[in-house]
Amino acid sequence: MTSGPSQTTASGERSRRFAGDPHGRFWWHHLDGTDYVPAIYQVLTDDEWQLMDDWYAATLAADSIGEINVPAMSMLQGLITGGGLSRIVQLGGYYGYSGLLMGFWLRHMGQGGQLISIDVDPAATAFSQEWIDRAGLSETVLLMLSDSAAEQALVDTVATFSGRMPQLILLDSSHQYAHTLRELDLWVPAMEPQTLMLLHDTSTYACSWDQNGKGGVQKALDDWLPRRKDVSYMNLNRRVGEPDVSADLTYRDGCGLGILQKL
Repeated sequence: MTSGPSQTTASGERSRRFAGDPHGRFWWHHLDGTDYVPAIYQVLTDDEWQLMDDWYAATLAADSIGEINVPAMSMLQGLITGGGLSRIVQLGGYYGYSGLLMGFWLRHMGQGGQLISIDVDPAATAFSQEWIDRAGLSETVLLMLSDSAAEQALVDTVATFSGRMPQLILLDSSHQYAHTLRELDLWVPAMEPQTLMLLHDTSTYACSWDQNGKGGVQKALDDWLPRRKDVSYMNLNRRVGEPDVSADLTYRDGCGLGILQKL
């Protein structure tokens, strides 16, 4: 691929074919009323969509599946493109799905925006870097191999690269209670007023992702928020306890989404 996008053309079928694919990663496309190409894919050029399609095939072949979903990415797209955001940090990039999409959106916006994506897994980071390079996004998406709860030096490095702290942070990393507490303690104090943090997997159902059985992201926030007077917070789908109710939800993601704003 070249470093710049080709002319955007009609989206055609694109992701609509996922409705006929029984793999669980395409659960959103199996819901009633989703027989369309969501905006997160509509805005891509044909070349960009082809790369995403190839990425799906490669991650399936490598058994490296675990990307964030269409509802959460749609929320991110609205915030990034609707707000003209140019400084974004992702805690937990995994195998690159969200990094690629956010990179494409930022490139289309043409404002010189940058995403910094941090992940602790060397194999996942190397895989993601290969695809970021193939997409011509190396100047838009910076991958960092690090524990997202490591130390203050990590936050200082991010601020140095961006010139300022990010306007938006996506927290979608380990889903473990103790690690999430450390991430909150590290990143939220450094956030500028009015900036946002989105936290994925905040529902009761998603508490099961915590391998230590301590309640994951939801419980970490429950214990952390009472001692913070400088944030506002909303948890979408907090009470959802089963993964198969997404068709009955307004925000159609049974894993939940936390929206935190620094005051």
